[in-house]
Amino acid sequence: MSFYENLGLDTYINAHDTYTIYGGSRMSKKTLEAMNQAAASFVDIAQVQQVLGEKIAKMTNNPAAYITNGAAGAITLATAVCMVKGDIYAFSKLPDTTGLANEVIVMRSQRNGYDAAIRTAGATIVEIGDADETLAFELEGAINPKTAAIFYFVSSNFARASMPLEYVLEIAKAKNIPVIVDAAAQLPPVENLWKFTQMGAALALFSGGKTLCGPQDSGLMVGRADFIRDCQRFGAPNHGICRGSKTSREAMAGLFSALEQYLALNQADEYARLEKMARDLGVIMQQGGLEATIVPNGPVGQSYPRIFGKCTAPNHAAQIATKMRAEKIYIGTEPWHNQIYISPLNLTQDEAHYVGNVLQKILKL
Repeated sequence: MSFYENLGLDTYINAHDTYTIYGGSRMSKKTLEAMNQAAASFVDIAQVQQVLGEKIAKMTNNPAAYITNGAAGAITLATAVCMVKGDIYAFSKLPDTTGLANEVIVMRSQRNGYDAAIRTAGATIVEIGDADETLAFELEGAINPKTAAIFYFVSSNFARASMPLEYVLEIAKAKNIPVIVDAAAQLPPVENLWKFTQMGAALALFSGGKTLCGPQDSGLMVGRADFIRDCQRFGAPNHGICRGSKTSREAMAGLFSALEQYLALNQADEYARLEKMARDLGVIMQQGGLEATIVPNGPVGQSYPRIFGKCTAPNHAAQIATKMRAEKIYIGTEPWHNQIYISPLNLTQDEAHYVGNVLQKILKL
């Protein structure tokens, strides 16, 4: 029996996406072996961070890099670093920000469930813009001596009402304010690992447990060397507000191995592999009476394919998803459009075949 079976727990096939509620993604045997090797010995954690950071920076064409315990942990640490400006005494007082520049500007159109990690550091979020647009004078007017940073959340869901990143960076540079880009789920394309920092962002933050296929509790910060040095000084296992954001030696080893493998992937071949699975599943949807369409991006704009199936009968999409879950398969739904969708990102070829067979049976019921 498997580990979960011994606990009386069900396991599922994840045909939805790399969501944390399912466990993110699946690590390779090579990644797990790196973690096992790391677990077998004791080591100076600060040295591991420094050495891996230097290697990752070179691999990703960045000035510096730091491994975190996920993108949310990276948000809190990045916020703290921007507020204390290298002052260890100020960091020790957080989340008390008395006397500090503690305002972080976020576009109202980009407010989301993850920006609570900004407030965790003790910062105050200052909103600009509205649901329709965000204009340059609003950002320029919001910047003042209390401004510590501007956070930019990259997502296709926020794009319509957001000021383009290029303009944010231009205004921030003129005011000498760092811009932190949350790109947690913005892979692929692989170029995003260096795109945002080369555009001028002080830091860019990525999840390790999504498309990188590293440990679910890992993340990556890349960017300016002075900020990364402060992350090393103030981040876990050092005392302070980020002590609870420990990154284990096993997680660091796993993230590094996963990143090496991701950078070695032929991205065009990988897209073609995923697209074939999507097309095959689309044929089954069409045979079952659904209108099938391949969408060439993920839920927040990542460049990988998903297959959507539009239903005609009311509430049919939700019914299909419920039946698939009863068969221990997670799929996505868009109830307001009466659509189901499947992402092949976490599927093996055998799993994709099985998902297709189950879906075919359900559609013929």
